[in-house]
Amino acid sequence: MKKNILLLILGLSTTAVFAQAPATPQNRPQPQTAATAVAPKGNAKISGVVLDAETNKPVEYATIALISVATGKPVDGTMADEKGRFTITKVAAGSYKVQATFLSYKPTVIEGVSVASDNDNVNLGTISLASDAKKLSEVVVSGEKPLVEEQIDKTVYNAEKDITNAGGTAADVLQKVPSLSVDTDGNVQLRGSSNVRVLINNKPSAIMAGSIADALKQIPADQIKSVEVITSPSAKYDAEGTAGIINIITKREGGLQGVTGSVALTGGTRSSNGNASLNIKRGKLGINGTFGGNMFYNRGSLTNSIVSDSSNNYQAGASHINGAFMNGQLGFEYDINPQNSISGGIRSNGGSFRMENQQDVRNLLIEKDGTLKESNFKNEIRNKTQRLGTDYNLDYTHYFKKPQQELAILSLYSVSPADNQVSQDYGALGEAPFQTVRNTNESTNKELTFQVDYTHPFVNKTILEVGAKSIFRDAESDARNRSVSTSPAETIALHTIFNYQQNVYASYLTYGFTLKKKLNVKLGGRYEFTDISSEMQTEGTKQNALGNYARDYDNIIPSVALSYTLKGAHTFKANFTQRIQRPSLFYLNPYLQEQTSNTRVQGNPNLDAELTNLYELGYSTYFKTTSISTSLYMRQTDNAIETIANIDRVQDANGNLKDVTTLSFDNIAKNKTYGASIFGSTKPTNDWTLSGSSNIFYMDLKSSIGSNSGWMYNINANSSYNFGKGISAQFNGGFNSRRVQLLGEFASFSYHSLAFKKELFDKKGGIAIGLDNPFREALRMKTNVRVAEARNAEGEIITRGYVQNIENVNYNRGFRVTFNYAFGKLDQQRPPKRKKSIRNDDAKQGDSGVN
Repeated sequence: MKKNILLLILGLSTTAVFAQAPATPQNRPQPQTAATAVAPKGNAKISGVVLDAETNKPVEYATIALISVATGKPVDGTMADEKGRFTITKVAAGSYKVQATFLSYKPTVIEGVSVASDNDNVNLGTISLASDAKKLSEVVVSGEKPLVEEQIDKTVYNAEKDITNAGGTAADVLQKVPSLSVDTDGNVQLRGSSNVRVLINNKPSAIMAGSIADALKQIPADQIKSVEVITSPSAKYDAEGTAGIINIITKREGGLQGVTGSVALTGGTRSSNGNASLNIKRGKLGINGTFGGNMFYNRGSLTNSIVSDSSNNYQAGASHINGAFMNGQLGFEYDINPQNSISGGIRSNGGSFRMENQQDVRNLLIEKDGTLKESNFKNEIRNKTQRLGTDYNLDYTHYFKKPQQELAILSLYSVSPADNQVSQDYGALGEAPFQTVRNTNESTNKELTFQVDYTHPFVNKTILEVGAKSIFRDAESDARNRSVSTSPAETIALHTIFNYQQNVYASYLTYGFTLKKKLNVKLGGRYEFTDISSEMQTEGTKQNALGNYARDYDNIIPSVALSYTLKGAHTFKANFTQRIQRPSLFYLNPYLQEQTSNTRVQGNPNLDAELTNLYELGYSTYFKTTSISTSLYMRQTDNAIETIANIDRVQDANGNLKDVTTLSFDNIAKNKTYGASIFGSTKPTNDWTLSGSSNIFYMDLKSSIGSNSGWMYNINANSSYNFGKGISAQFNGGFNSRRVQLLGEFASFSYHSLAFKKELFDKKGGIAIGLDNPFREALRMKTNVRVAEARNAEGEIITRGYVQNIENVNYNRGFRVTFNYAFGKLDQQRPPKRKKSIRNDDAKQGDSGVN
């Protein structure tokens, strides 16, 4: 009975609002049915004022419904203003009832409202509403979102529901999302693959053009509303991202009339941040903006040993990491009329990242005659990266008379300049260095996108989607390497200029329909043409080179998605699609960066795009307060991009030979991955929620230089409890097993966090205490890399074998306090218009490291 009353209140309120509001795509008048009524129009008025029965204060924005006595159906309505006053105009002569409703109040009906003529003016005087706190509680509970939602085409993690995120960064948020894993450096994997595309509000962002790991540290967790994970994108999406798409949705108040805002401040032992937002919606124009900044600071240690048949290198030292970033966003939405709207905005993220590492280095070289040569010194490493990413977008949408029929024309321009500097000083402690190495790289990513989407609905829930898209990418790199030795005196300089252009032209078509009201089918096809050109010029003390490269290729990408619902509570899904992974500047840039005294990293401008077949089967169900979803999947890539390594023997500043490892990338492997994932959520009591997810998979890697395979898994658990009186607590923890790579195994790692929150100021604010890894001072991670020796047909060694062992200690125990406050007043809540946006999902993005 209570649920029926609530549904009646909400239904009448919605009807009244729609009767008064202008015709938007969401509330546009529908064809007449038996459930609706249209009142004849006149010029009469009905007015009054709505007051609280106890306090005698105005009930702001109460909903007023005008009900015909003859039919018993609402025929018109309006909403009270900030003083509780209302007026219904253009009323025809007749007999009516007037109903006033508002959340937390009992509905009040005024009977026997008579309009004598078409020009009558009826004043109802005061309408009193009595409080009904119990119903308010019921409405709030029924509208509460779960922490994780399983939708037909994606998994949604509602980050704003997780209080352990307060004061953290986007990396902390993604770490808790089902099917995702984030290591201690911030590198993201989806179902064991790093080939993902990360979007912000459905759009690519310049901030993600370089290192995703660095970018995630720049986004405060307090600005994130939810995270969407799309594992089997349809043909409508760009074909890039072999594992899938991660879409970060930030907080905003679209569709709400009035002025609202919020502020949040966090202070902690490992990071601190502050951010603010302001949203203004008046009539047809809405403006929203955010601004924030965050700092992080941490310490750790690194031990690295490389052993080959001819050398032994050992490095150990402590490291200090810190960074500071600022972010801002300004956007607008303008409804030209009910059929046309435009929106646009600018988003910018920038800052600097610094790492200092003091290493003790020991080199032991074995000559052919068995003679041992040893050299010992200290290496002071300073790595600094400055980055600024800016996105500009301007979109136009036309809504046709038919619901869901619309045309969107979208544009996006992104630019991301970055400056990376790596300095190394070799020498004895307290003495002037005998060799200095300086690496600098000034790079810029530019991306211009135009997109057109058209959606046409048919009867019986059938929808046709067609569209076209063009992406123009331009990447530039100006890198310099300079090595100065004092004994003997020598200067070696290398200057590399690299320009890379990539143009993608695409079109797509999808057709969705339903068979026998239970089987949903979505078929799609996408055509993409890619045109690539690059120019590279190298000038140096010992070499000069010039290289140009150009090629083009096209792809036809099919997609099939099936969904079958049984008895309303059981859903079965099956998906197939192909995905393309085009390498980004991180993998292409031929800039040779010396990261340590014995490790260098260099991109490969001749990389090809990966092509992956993706298969998935899924099942989900719910009963009472419990939901479960599972999936089986398989990925197959025949030209996977993997890291390759080689040891080169070079001469150091003292004339001694040493072995240096150079890491690069190549389309060298065949990758087959088979896996299963499961997610579950339950509420043992009304105040206690438990949820967890797990992903287990087997990866098989084969190449001409070696192979590797093995089982891997990750698990995550979350528990929250509401103690009442605005006090709540939440725990989150997870474990990621070792990761199999072509060159070896990377370390396993775990994490856990605990948070307590107290709501303040009538739920407008709150204070939260967060504990990161409180039961462990430091995380110790051990990584093993094995490279087998490889020879060509003539028996010459092309890859020298070695074994590398790395132990990384990260002191990640932390404590933080967060305060947040929301302010402002909403005049009216209207269903927000569906906004189209650009998704550039196609670029294989880099992990933590060089650009």
